[in-house]
Amino acid sequence: MKIIRLTASLLLFSSLVGMGIASDDKMESAPVYSLDDCLRMAYKNNPVILKARQEIEIASGKKLQALSEAIPHLTGKAGYTYLNTINTYETEDGDLELNFHDNYRAGLTLEQNLYKGGKVLAGIKAAGLYDQYSEVFLREAEGTVTFRIKDLFNQLLLARKIVDVREATVKHMDDTLRTTDTKYQQGSASEFDLITARVRLANSRPPLIKASNRVDILKTILAKEMGREDQNYEIEGSLDFTPFNEKLADLNRLGLEHRPLIEQITLQEGIMEQNLNASSSGYQPSLSLFATYEGEQPQYGLPPEDRFEFEWTAGAALKWNIFDGLMTPGLVQEARGQYEQARIETRDTRRTVLLSIKQAYLDLKAAKKAIYSHRETVGQAEKAYQIARIRWENGVSTSLELTESELNLSESSIMLQEALAYYRIALAKLERAIGLSLDQIELIITSEFPRNTSGSRVVSY
Repeated sequence: MKIIRLTASLLLFSSLVGMGIASDDKMESAPVYSLDDCLRMAYKNNPVILKARQEIEIASGKKLQALSEAIPHLTGKAGYTYLNTINTYETEDGDLELNFHDNYRAGLTLEQNLYKGGKVLAGIKAAGLYDQYSEVFLREAEGTVTFRIKDLFNQLLLARKIVDVREATVKHMDDTLRTTDTKYQQGSASEFDLITARVRLANSRPPLIKASNRVDILKTILAKEMGREDQNYEIEGSLDFTPFNEKLADLNRLGLEHRPLIEQITLQEGIMEQNLNASSSGYQPSLSLFATYEGEQPQYGLPPEDRFEFEWTAGAALKWNIFDGLMTPGLVQEARGQYEQARIETRDTRRTVLLSIKQAYLDLKAAKKAIYSHRETVGQAEKAYQIARIRWENGVSTSLELTESELNLSESSIMLQEALAYYRIALAKLERAIGLSLDQIELIITSEFPRNTSGSRVVSY
């Protein structure tokens, strides 16, 4: 019976230990993120986007400030004054007190601006434009962060591919050294071949270390963009080739229509125009209405009465600055300069967007040509390596020929992966420049110019 209990206890203990180990392994396993996961975290935590969202709050505050000039203002005031000296007036009946020690005053004032030279209307329009500006600013910030994430994600995929190639190279060099050493012991390989194999192995390790360090750096930068403090994570994805064959003219048109940056700068120009109108209001008069309900204690009289007495007053106020020390001309000159700067920036931004689209388009074409070229080169390098391997194993060639073919294969593989990564980065750069995703770009162009069964567009003349 004791043996049965002991066996059961051991089994239970083993189960618990196994569960604990499995739990620890699960807790220590690093999370794996796809590109969509990285983008979701960046939209939630990236400081650029978080600050852009605060622009919307700022815009709401500016709108309230502008509207406050158009609605009535109600203010209350109260005061207390202590008079140390009691003034008196001599009469036949004795001294008559003219004031009290304690004096109180309280009241409400209601003011409404009717006209301030166009300043109020300009402020409201500017606030509305800034409200739109903040939303467009957020979209532009999201586009910037999206490109950064895609750029870093593809660079990290490339860096991992390079590490894999470098590791395979080191392994090949190590295998070659072992085989060369065996042949040297058997007398079928020279000392030169052995030394060369050792040098080749030693030279293959620093590139692997460099590639591994780049993976760590890119993970750190990507974690920062995602708003992560912990760098213990992995990514999953592949450097796939996505065909994209749209024309530059169509891409330019879409960029001018949909890039948030152009809309943002255009709104900024409108804000500067309203700022100029508000500055010019200093040349105009201002008109306002007011009403006051005020009381004081004591009431003035002979003698003063120790009680509160309230009364209404109302009126209108017209104000016109005849000369304000050149303040208004200075403000107008400053606002006009800012408005002209905004107009110049609007035109320059359109040219900048077109330039960025063309640059991304040319990068895309160059990367596509490089992919086709390196694919063929990799195939040839693999074939050359297999031939060199067979020749070396049969003692027909030296280890130098085999090593050279291995290095050529490694470099060709890396160049192909680089071309694929640069192609995907160029696609992301094109999305950034236009302000639309690839799916949106193709959907808009396809809806405007339907394609036939062969894939070419159907254009009506």
